Amino acid sequence: KSSYNLSEFTTNFGFKYLLTEDIRHSIILGYELKDYEITNSSTASASVKKLSGNNADIILHNDLVYNKLDSFIRPMKGTYISLDNAISPSTNDDNGYISNVFNYKKYYNYKSNIFSVQTKLGNIFSLQNKEIPVDNNFSLGGRWLRGFDSYGIGPRNSRTSYVGGTNIAVSKFDYQKPLINNSDNPVDLNLFFDVGTVFGNKVDPTNAKESIRASYGAGIKLYSPIGPVGFSWGFPISKEDYDIERMFIFSIGNLN
Repeated sequence: KSSYNLSEFTTNFGFKYLLTEDIRHSIILGYELKDYEITNSSTASASVKKLSGNNADIILHNDLVYNKLDSFIRPMKGTYISLDNAISPSTNDDNGYISNVFNYKKYYNYKSNIFSVQTKLGNIFSLQNKEIPVDNNFSLGGRWLRGFDSYGIGPRNSRTSYVGGTNIAVSKFDYQKPLINNSDNPVDLNLFFDVGTVFGNKVDPTNAKESIRASYGAGIKLYSPIGPVGFSWGFPISKEDYDIERMFIFSIGNLN
């Protein structure tokens, strides 16, 4: 069903260290080798066709993280803030870029009820004022905007030709209430409201309205002996005709 296949090899090295007890800084140098194979030339976007063949990227990540959450698996209170700056100089495709992504999470606990807000803001731009490769663009849907497919929101040429955008803004609002408050294997009810958008592109995709999408829904979070497992049902309340919906999402691992 896809317009292209992507084979990717990635390696990186660097270091992380604590600035304070709650603030971590890391510098990571990565190398990516990507091989694009066009499988459907009639539905593949022009931006993907330009990438056909091998593409190499060198990326320098400069990350700063403030983590004051009481738990990584099941946070009930605290704050998490991260800023990821990535710089990719001109390589074999002669198109370097700079990307900045800001994440904010805040959890409140009131009588065992958990209220949380999470926000992601991002921007990427070309150092040569060229088109950003499609898989470096931002996408939206899935865990960050429930009720939509992982690539369900944002600029696209067709259902199978996703382009993405150079800007992202999204927020999630959650209410979590324990159903089984067992200290080892708790079960939580989760109610949520998500809102966000992806926009901006050097090209002009067929479908690229800069409207705000929103959804609401409910889910169950199980913290089992094999790890956290989540089930959620999302329902869009603001969408475009070309968006791809996905009501049910199953998650395992990090549920936040």
